[in-house]
Amino acid sequence: MRLGPVGYGVGGRLLHAPYIDAVPEIELVGVVTRNAERRREVAEDLPGVAVFDSLGALLDTGVDAVTITTPPQTRRELVLEAVKRGVHVVADKPFAPDAAGGRELADAAESAGGLLSVFHNRRWDTDLAVVRGVLPELGDVWRCESRFDLDEPGSLEVGSTGGLLRDLGAHLVDQMLALFGPVATVTGHLDVVEQPTGRTDCGFVVSMTHRSGVFSTASASKINHVAARQWRIYGSEGA
Repeated sequence: MRLGPVGYGVGGRLLHAPYIDAVPEIELVGVVTRNAERRREVAEDLPGVAVFDSLGALLDTGVDAVTITTPPQTRRELVLEAVKRGVHVVADKPFAPDAAGGRELADAAESAGGLLSVFHNRRWDTDLAVVRGVLPELGDVWRCESRFDLDEPGSLEVGSTGGLLRDLGAHLVDQMLALFGPVATVTGHLDVVEQPTGRTDCGFVVSMTHRSGVFSTASASKINHVAARQWRIYGSEGA
């Protein structure tokens, strides 16, 4: 497979390009970035790998797939451009600002006959791997709680694509879906703060009743002055 990342910020540099380059069966065709500093970083990190100024230029090389890790407000146009060219896409999260936007992208990919997925790299986190390993020992699980606190108020983002729920929440909810399957009902609560640049959610609690019968909660905060990662799982044979 011939593949290339679009964007070379923190996500592209640390989470996309290295993973692609580490797989022998995947050819890292090139990286898309116009930023001069990012271009220098590509040259340092990936000697000999081409750098392109646009997604179109990368697509013209005949790549099979791209990963898109540019700022959230730019992703819609890039995803649509790629899928309309018949190229498979892995898009970073937040995948879309709302459900309607997500359905638009999914429908476009289906119409073009391509694959479109979200970059849920936290399905391979070590803590989740431990949880997967112990679940069979707990019998019939009836409740699971996941909490991920970060003491990072300065890293909160505002705007229609910002907020902690769209950022970290996308991962924590996805982990619950991966563990316990589709959700029948969901409720939630957001903690909202005023930032110099606007309002944003700084914490959340999402409660889900899965079709499997498991009740799960995923929660996180960036303003509670604590950094902690916790799981609590209750089953018929143990907790």
